[in-house]
Amino acid sequence: MPLHYTPASSAGWLTLVHEPRLLAVSAADADFISAAWPALANAAGFQLVLDLLTRKGLAATPSFVLIEWASGESARVIVRGDATVTVGEQVFTGGTVSTWVESTVTDVSSVSITIPGAVGSEVRLPLELGAAFAAAIEVTSAGASASPKPVAVAASPGTAKLGRIPVGAPKPTAAPPAAPPVDVEATIVVELPAVAETSDTTDGSRAAPSSTSGTGVASGAGVTDYDYLFGETQHRSVAEAAVREPDEEPEHEPAPELPGDHDGQTVLTSDIAKLRRKRQKSEAPDAPPEPKLVLVLPSGSREPLTQPILVGRAPSVSQVSPGQLPRLLTIGSIDQDISRNHAQFALAGDTVVVTDLHSKNGTTISLPGKEPQKLRAGEPTSVLVGTTIDLGGGVTFTVEDDGTAGVDA
Repeated sequence: MPLHYTPASSAGWLTLVHEPRLLAVSAADADFISAAWPALANAAGFQLVLDLLTRKGLAATPSFVLIEWASGESARVIVRGDATVTVGEQVFTGGTVSTWVESTVTDVSSVSITIPGAVGSEVRLPLELGAAFAAAIEVTSAGASASPKPVAVAASPGTAKLGRIPVGAPKPTAAPPAAPPVDVEATIVVELPAVAETSDTTDGSRAAPSSTSGTGVASGAGVTDYDYLFGETQHRSVAEAAVREPDEEPEHEPAPELPGDHDGQTVLTSDIAKLRRKRQKSEAPDAPPEPKLVLVLPSGSREPLTQPILVGRAPSVSQVSPGQLPRLLTIGSIDQDISRNHAQFALAGDTVVVTDLHSKNGTTISLPGKEPQKLRAGEPTSVLVGTTIDLGGGVTFTVEDDGTAGVDA
């Protein structure tokens, strides 16, 4: 989807774009940026970036906007903080909640993001892949109408002018190149821009170049002004010039001993490439640490929070939002006020988030040392270790820390 942003002169948010995901964050250090960019490009980038944002706990999580586009022009949106996100006719902001607002919107035709307090310039720039500090962001669907983009038109040699293609005008097309003759041999011709001519001095060194103009095309058969740069022309067949990927990386043979004063410390280009690949692998972001939080059931059994847990009298997956598939936990209770889908428990970073799914009884939480409070239906709420969650009818759960969590019982 085409994206344009307004550059921020002050108080802008860092915006990272890697289709099909977008992240705008109010504060980011170098370590976060170096880990967030490869995570954003990963197939599971949405969850990886969310884990990075919350890895220091909910209190240290900065304000952010995270969007992922899916097939059918639908989008998954998370907003934390005072940023305003308009998706079609729906408006989202996280300024009224302590965690964030999350929603999945279908038939998305446009998205606009307004950064609070940011001062922007008077220009709008495109951003397809990369990073920028933005005061506002606009995204439109590929089929939506947009203002014409500047295009380059040919001018005199060495210059270019910007113009606009009028609406309804045919697109300029270049004349097709002449078909080259079919031959088993291929020759590459290089045209160079104007360079300075050089002359030989009496001691054999090159004299300082003088300004000249020209194209650098050969002036005679087998003679050019640039032979001292390239050496002799090499003729190779099409089959020899083809680029092929090796089946497996060959091992280097021991370097032969060289005559003269060679010190034997020369590094092969292939060795440098090998070392670079190893360094890139070592700099890859580590996987998020395995969670150690568990949910203690009324029966005393312990369920590790390695994935979202959906509890109720007869829970079903069809009534939860898309994302990681939750584990279904049926409550054996005759109390009809326990809803079929009563509440959901999920792990955001190292914090447990509880959401009441519009149940009949409602859901009450008791934080350690605090008075019980009833959750607002549909609003995710973060809880601490030691919190008791009451679903009514004597059905209670407790969040505890267990070093053995993540190992199935």
